[in-house]
Amino acid sequence: MEKVLSYLDSEKDNLIEFTKELIRIPTVNPPGDNYEKIVGILEDKCRELNIDTKRHVTPKARLKSLGIEDGSERVSLVADWDTGSKKTFHMNGHYDVVPATSNWTFDPFKPVLQDGKLYGRGSEDMKGDIAAMIFSIKALKECNINPPVNIQISFTPDEEIGGESGLGYLVEKGLVKGDYALGEGHSKNFVSHGNKGVLWLEVTIIGKSSHASRPDKGINSFEKMLKVANGLEKLKLRIEKRWTKYDTRYLKDKSPTLVLGGVIRGGNKINIVPDRATFSIDRRLIPEESIESARKEILEVMRRIEKEDKDIRLRIKEFASCEPVVVDKGKKLCKVALESVKRIRRKPAKLAIMAGMTDLRFFAEKGIESIGYSAYGGECWHGDDEFVYVDSLVETARIYAQIVMSL
Repeated sequence: MEKVLSYLDSEKDNLIEFTKELIRIPTVNPPGDNYEKIVGILEDKCRELNIDTKRHVTPKARLKSLGIEDGSERVSLVADWDTGSKKTFHMNGHYDVVPATSNWTFDPFKPVLQDGKLYGRGSEDMKGDIAAMIFSIKALKECNINPPVNIQISFTPDEEIGGESGLGYLVEKGLVKGDYALGEGHSKNFVSHGNKGVLWLEVTIIGKSSHASRPDKGINSFEKMLKVANGLEKLKLRIEKRWTKYDTRYLKDKSPTLVLGGVIRGGNKINIVPDRATFSIDRRLIPEESIESARKEILEVMRRIEKEDKDIRLRIKEFASCEPVVVDKGKKLCKVALESVKRIRRKPAKLAIMAGMTDLRFFAEKGIESIGYSAYGGECWHGDDEFVYVDSLVETARIYAQIVMSL
């Protein structure tokens, strides 16, 4: 392992350059651009390492059922290194990225290296991790080391919109395998071993339009929406008092959450009483909760409001749900990951569930031992410049290699 770790240190510049190459491809989702281009680059890199590759295209019927109509063909790449083992270690990385906000200092798709940070959309989430995965395999290959497990690696689309058309499809159809799985997760001294559940709803309030000079002739859907939102805000205060028994990286992640209005639509003219108002609900569940119970709570609030105000008519659409998943911390992969992080970082590591949902849930739901670990940088959801620390890229590649050799 010392030879492998030293090799990765020597490959720092090449690892950075490859990450830059991936960042330059704007695989923005939605709508899902340039997927074929990035898969081509990843396939060439795997072939350089003499790893067998196969492409899988998600059928259009599947995309239609998920409401995906625009963007590139949804293509996944699966690469296999058969070492002759009876066990397989699967590594997964999603190559799509969220759209860039308007307040970037740098061009998000022209990577910049400054003060030990590599700036660019996807540098942290998760093109840097993809590069680290590939270079961890490259190190083993170049050092003529045959790992104790077979290695399968997948590069998949659409994690940023739920993953059902990417890794979810591959897992469902049996196109990937693994006794152990690793993907996006916590960083530094934290290893993720599960995630909260998610329930996404869309609520539409049906009103009646009229001219704004005679609002008494109409039913203002916006005003009715405020009543519904107020009722849900009270529910939010109740659920935030719950507490999970599982460790989280941040104390605030111990509780469930409810976010209203990530998407809001309604009205089309200033002098017309709006007859439609729509808003979204994002409900995150701790492992002690279930989709059924979370759904029931929300529906009870809205049905009560409908009874109290006969002018309120609601249409409720559920377009995504995922139960919470947790991998037993006593499993072999969890123990190996903690020891590997401790050895490379020289600090004790800790398991924690994630507040966000990742594609690893598709493996965990099948009973496959799954953990998440990522390079450290600036989180892209904050609206600031996204970056990854280049030293963390190398360190993460070393940790990936250490995990492989410890299984």
